[in-house]
Amino acid sequence: MDPFLSSLRNRRAQIQARIEREQARPAPDSLKLYGLKKLKLRFREQIEYLERLNREGQATVPPVIRRRSFTPAMARPRA
Repeated sequence: MDPFLSSLRNRRAQIQARIEREQARPAPDSLKLYGLKKLKLRFREQIEYLERLNREGQATVPPVIRRRSFTPAMARPRA
């Protein structure tokens, strides 16, 4: 199995465990749950994409997800 694919599955399982822990709390944080579920969905989509490429016999090139840097408007230098 592809090590990248197995690491994605492992990370998705970790996110699922965090979701379950949050839901088990007496008062779960709905925003936190929403974010965790969206993250889990992104992992699932990446896993399905890579599996589809493997079935079609295409080379597996993992998609790179980069974080955007955020600079508040007030901190930007004025032109």
